[in-house]
Amino acid sequence: MAESLLSFSEVLLFGRPLSDLQIKAADADDEENVRLATDASLDLTKNVSEVDGVDLALNDKVLVRLNGSKENGIYQAAAAQGQGFQLGSRQTIEKGKSVSVSEGEELGGTTWIQRKEPNKQIFKEFKPPRGRGKNNFLKGQFGPDAKLARIYGFSYEGTYFELPEPAIFLVHGDGESATGKLPDKTEVQVSRAPLNPSVTGVASAEYQFANDIMVWDYDKADYSIRFDVMTGMLEQILLDVYFGGGPDISGAKVSGAKVSGAKVSGAKVSGAKVSGAKVSGAKARGSGD
Repeated sequence: MAESLLSFSEVLLFGRPLSDLQIKAADADDEENVRLATDASLDLTKNVSEVDGVDLALNDKVLVRLNGSKENGIYQAAAAQGQGFQLGSRQTIEKGKSVSVSEGEELGGTTWIQRKEPNKQIFKEFKPPRGRGKNNFLKGQFGPDAKLARIYGFSYEGTYFELPEPAIFLVHGDGESATGKLPDKTEVQVSRAPLNPSVTGVASAEYQFANDIMVWDYDKADYSIRFDVMTGMLEQILLDVYFGGGPDISGAKVSGAKVSGAKVSGAKVSGAKVSGAKVSGAKARGSGD
C-alpha cells in the first residue's frame, strides 16, 4: 500500500483480541446475522456473483429484502453451474426479530427488522434511538464486527509507543498481522525487519513484535472506548487511589477521573496524565525533553 497525505493522521493499535470478554447486543438472542443484503430486487432463478458491491462466496448468507413479501428472507449461497452462486435454502424471520448485515458498500453495518407475520417478509431498517447528544459517534462504533482487544502499544507519526501496561480498547474486525503471514503457522520468525510501514506505521525498529500480535488502523479523530484494568484488593484499587496515603501508586490510572473536591492529599499521581503512553526513547510531542 502506498503512502498518502493522511498517513500521519493514522493511529495504529497493536494487541490481541480478547476471547473471554466479548460484546453482545442486548437483543442478540433475537438477531440473525448475514454477510450481505440486497440493494435491489434479484432474479432468484439466475446465478448471483455480487451483492451490494461485494463478491459473493460459497455459503454466504444474504438478506433478500426487495423481492416482495413472498420471496424476501435469508438465503444461502450454494454452488451452481457456470459463474456465480445460486441463492437457495430460504429462511423466514419471525415478526419483530432483527437481521444484522456485516458487509456491503451501502448496507454494511445496518440492521433490519421483520415487521409482518412469517408468511409476509417485510424488512424495515432499524435505527437505534439517539442519545441527547447531536452526533452519537460512539454509538455508531458498535457494529457487527466490534470487539475488544488488549492493546500493548500504538504507532503514530512514524514512532511506536509502548503502553506502560496493556489496556483494553474497542476495535473492529480481526485486525491484520503485525508480522505478516507466516508460511507455516508453527514456524517462529526469529529475526525479521519491520513489516510494510502501511501496516505498522513505522519505518525501522529496535524491537520485534510477537508472531500473534495484530494491528488495527484508525484515524486519530475516530471515537473509541478504553478500559484500564486494575487488579488487587479493594483497598489498593479503590481506596488508595481515591484517598491516597497508601501504597505507592505512581502512575495509577486516575487520568481523566473526576477528583475535584476529593481528598487526594498524599496521593502520588505523578505521571497520571500522560495519555497512558510510555515514551522512553520515543519522541515526546509537546514536551521540553
